[in-house]
Amino acid sequence: AMYGEAHYGAVLTVLINGTPLDQVPLDLDLRGQVAQVTIQVEAGPQFVFATPDVRTNGQPIVVADYGLRVGDVARSDAILNAQNAILAEWRDKGYAFAEVVDRTIEADHRTNQLDVTLRIETGQLAHIGNVRVSGAKDVREQTIIEIADLPRGEIYRPQITKRATRNLQELGVFNSVVIKRERRADRPDLVDLKIEVSERKPRTIGVGATIGNTDGLGVEGFWVHRNLFGGAEKVRVEGSVNRIGQGGLDKMDFHTALVYFKPNAFGPKTSFEGKISFDIENPKAFTKRGGKIETSLTHDITDELRVRGGLTGEYAVLTVDGVTTNQSIISAPFELTYDTRDNSLNPTEGIFAVAYAEPTYAISNGATFVKTSVKASTYYAFDDEAKLVLAGRVAAGTIVGADLADVPTDRRFFAGGAGSIRGYTFQAAGPRTGAGGPTGGLSYLETSAAVRYKATEQIGVVGFVDVGGAFTSNIPGQGGDLYTGVGVGVRYLTPLGPIRADIAIPLKNISGEPNYGLYLGIGQAF
Repeated sequence: AMYGEAHYGAVLTVLINGTPLDQVPLDLDLRGQVAQVTIQVEAGPQFVFATPDVRTNGQPIVVADYGLRVGDVARSDAILNAQNAILAEWRDKGYAFAEVVDRTIEADHRTNQLDVTLRIETGQLAHIGNVRVSGAKDVREQTIIEIADLPRGEIYRPQITKRATRNLQELGVFNSVVIKRERRADRPDLVDLKIEVSERKPRTIGVGATIGNTDGLGVEGFWVHRNLFGGAEKVRVEGSVNRIGQGGLDKMDFHTALVYFKPNAFGPKTSFEGKISFDIENPKAFTKRGGKIETSLTHDITDELRVRGGLTGEYAVLTVDGVTTNQSIISAPFELTYDTRDNSLNPTEGIFAVAYAEPTYAISNGATFVKTSVKASTYYAFDDEAKLVLAGRVAAGTIVGADLADVPTDRRFFAGGAGSIRGYTFQAAGPRTGAGGPTGGLSYLETSAAVRYKATEQIGVVGFVDVGGAFTSNIPGQGGDLYTGVGVGVRYLTPLGPIRADIAIPLKNISGEPNYGLYLGIGQAF
């Protein structure tokens, strides 16, 4: 601790009942006594750096940019930070076995200066050699190697193994993934990689519940098999019931689905997903009974950028204002996602943005339209420990190619609810019929701001404001009103993510709607 504050001449004396420790007899019997332990510290002067002597492959380098500056307070962690930064820089260039071969630190007590000598050898530029797998039981080793995507002959960089580790962890098949480097005596220009995995149990069942004053009680359950054929293929059966307590069975929502997911469908960066689902929905704007078939491909363009596209076919019986129609819809949804958040459940920095477009053909009335939307959120921490974080979100969407009357009601934009404008019920923040029911719109606009404060290691508090609405025009902001909800919340911070409880008040009261909203969930609201 004293070296950490650059006190290299500190003298520490330990006393036991006033006697220096080195003078206390080893056979002294202190049973039945109270031993007074005193640690006396004479800090001495604070040392500063003399001219550092740092060489890489025998060549001197300027280390001022790494925090080793002549005359600066010579804290010990500054030396380690500089050393690690230099090594990381060389390893990022492909010198996998860059290492410190000599480190000498001498304190000159006459001048109160610290002499630092570092000798670093980078070794040869390293390329990826052999890749092997250890610990695999039910998942095929070749599948693990392909998904890890560690191409033989490519220059080795630490970020390559970080990406490979993330690719394998995202499969959900493994408890742990560790990629180790191995030297080759015959080829110093190659680095072999060993992927050590520990498989988790392939089958899992889960249950969950949500509750709120505006949406009632919801329960859900699922069964998933994560390694169906040995290639980390996933099959999931899920079901849920929502709006319990909001009325009888005719007011509840029911959902069931069968999902199949295959990674490495067309290479390590492209996955396939197929889904069959059946839903009964009873929101205020409509009632719907329908089934849907979806197929999609997802491709990782970079570590941060992902694209997804597919085809969807749906048949549904839709009832709006007492009028029932049968509708068949074919669409081709496309989504582009950019994500640099440090944590998806509790982000404190980075950007999350999604652009969405869905060309749609409604067979029942011949309408063709394109439903598009964009949303983005960003985060700023005011301190290194991220105790105080400012979060912002904006989202907008529009439907072009058809009039409001030609767009099926369930395909329109609605606003209000837990993931939208808190304080208002689902679908409430938008245009309405003469009878007061929500109609949905051709566009929507939402923006949110939140201030999060981490009061303790386990407790956080949040203040937020949500503004937005749905509009009859396809220009966001036209053909309707803006609605504002304000509120506060608490967070119980767990290793898996924060447990969220928010309460929000609508500033514009709507007849027949609650005058507050209570929301519980896992993760931040955005």
